[in-house]
This record gives sequence, structure tokens and C-alpha cells, in this order.
Amino acid sequence: MRVKSFTYRKTWTGTYRRQRFLPTWQTMDKHIETMLSDGWEIMSQNAHSARHRGMLPFAKRDTITISFKKA
Repeated sequence: MRVKSFTYRKTWTGTYRRQRFLPTWQTMDKHIETMLSDGWEIMSQNAHSARHRGMLPFAKRDTITISFKKA
């Protein structure tokens, strides 16, 4: 089984883009669509708020990490 994990960061326009060293124009939705069409399955997802590290249940999430698996 192979596992890949990607982090997506919210831009100032409100869209999520893949976090990389060099900026990318591919949105999170398009990237997930290509991963699923290539046979990958979503294993887990987690949303983080970079500004608030405490227990704030209604804080806006600006970073999302999604792990994919392929048998």
C-alpha cells in the first residue's frame, strides 16, 4: 500500500491551493479530482487553524491536510 499526503493552504481569495515551495495554480478540488481519477482513495483529512493553536471549535480553518492511499 502506498500513502501520499498533501497540505492545502487558504489564499486571500478564499480558495485552497496546494502548499509547495513554488506556488501552484491548481486548486484543492482539481487536485483531489485528479488523485481520485488516478485510483487513489482518501484515507484521512484534517483541518488546522494556523493562527489559533488552542481549543477553539469555531475557528476558521486555513490549512487542510489530506492523506491518500493506493493498494
